[in-house]
Amino acid sequence: MRKRIRLSLQRLIGNFFDGIFSSYLHASHGLELDELRGYQPGDDFRSIDWKTTARTGKLHVRIKLVDKRVTIFFLVDRSRSEKFGSLVNTKEDIQSSVLSLLVYASSETGNEIGFVTFTDKVESYIQPKAGEKEALKNIKNILLKTPSSNYTDLNTAFRFLNEQSHFPSLVFILSDFLAPYNYEQSLKTLSYYHEVIPIIISDRMETNLPNAKGFLSVQDIETGMIKSLDISTALEKSAPYLALFRKLNIDYLTLSTGEDEEIWIKKISEFFDKRIRRGGRRRR
Repeated sequence: MRKRIRLSLQRLIGNFFDGIFSSYLHASHGLELDELRGYQPGDDFRSIDWKTTARTGKLHVRIKLVDKRVTIFFLVDRSRSEKFGSLVNTKEDIQSSVLSLLVYASSETGNEIGFVTFTDKVESYIQPKAGEKEALKNIKNILLKTPSSNYTDLNTAFRFLNEQSHFPSLVFILSDFLAPYNYEQSLKTLSYYHEVIPIIISDRMETNLPNAKGFLSVQDIETGMIKSLDISTALEKSAPYLALFRKLNIDYLTLSTGEDEEIWIKKISEFFDKRIRRGGRRRR
């Protein structure tokens, strides 16, 4: 499954950034077999796989994965709400595992990987670099570093990356998106220049309230403030970031702390497959 994610990610990169980055399509090395399929009119005869053709009795061609290199940024929310989890895992646990999986898949194929960790300020910035060992070392460093703030400000992170990156990149945002809704313009700018994929990690206690009338006392894990929550109206309005994603044509992925690794790896793989089938970058 992990190899499938790596291949899907590379196909995704090929779809998003076709014609922008260097391709090694005609090189004699560095290409990986993507699939074998039946011959179609117009296919290059040099791509025929004679072993499969002989075995099946039908012409088959070898489709190779186009080798492209892009810059990939990971925006990682390190605010205190990421430490919440009502079951075994916290959001931070899921975030770390997903980050490791995607960074491994990205760096193995030679892409440049950069990191921005943030709370209500930019906690750390690591410029994009190629190299699997370098990327995995950087993950360890950014996750071990204690954040200087408890709060979240997505707008600060988006504005920072808008200033730092001037070339089309693939941007993963790992956050619960529990933050002041002040980032519409900065996210719009970010998604205009880059392909943005938010990965929202939530907990069931944030969305599954009892079907009843009354009030609950809840504590904001970032501020420590205790508030009274009206159960009957708390979930009537959808989260504003979902409406913004739809408005900006941004595809997003949701994961939960209640899901085990097998489930969220499957969800990531299916998300990539669905995005590949849809084609290149959406017009914004």
